This record gives sequence, C-alpha cells and structure tokens, in this order.
Amino acid sequence: MSVMEQVKKLEDKDWVLKNDDLIVKKFTFENHLDGANFAKKVSVYAEAVIHHPEIRIGYKEVTVGWRTYSEDGLTEKDVAGAKATDRLFKVMF
Repeated sequence: MSVMEQVKKLEDKDWVLKNDDLIVKKFTFENHLDGANFAKKVSVYAEAVIHHPEIRIGYKEVTVGWRTYSEDGLTEKDVAGAKATDRLFKVMF
C-alpha cells in the first residue's frame, strides 16, 4: 500500500492532509497539564525512533503534525508516527 493510501486511512481517524506533505491532528484535553504531558509522551516516542513531529501546545489543545523534511514530503515514518500518536492518546486518556 502506498504512503498516500495509508494517509487516506488516517483521514478516517481525524488526521488532515495539508499541502500534500503534512498530516495534522488536533487533540483536546480537560486541562493544559494533560495536553503538555501528552506532548511530552509524543516527544519521547519521537526521540526513540529519531523522527520528530511539529507539536503545538495550546491551553487545552495539542496539535501534532508529521512530515519528513529530508524527503520533502510524507513517508512511512510519518504514517507510523501518526499511528503511534493515536495509540499514546488512547493509552493516556
């Protein structure tokens, strides 16, 4: 299955494809600290796999975006990162 076919499946899980080179999802939390803790868990995962997302922390919302800058677009690493992000969210909340 191509990367873009995998991305289409992620769109069913609220991931949004932007400019054909970034997949983004917003996660909502009860409070700021829960969101910050989630962002830290995503960061720990990213360090372990040496592939880092864009993470924006708001008051009760965290936005995570995956793309592979070295490839100037989306790769299987990004799909794996999105799936891992969803798993972390489910485990924590």
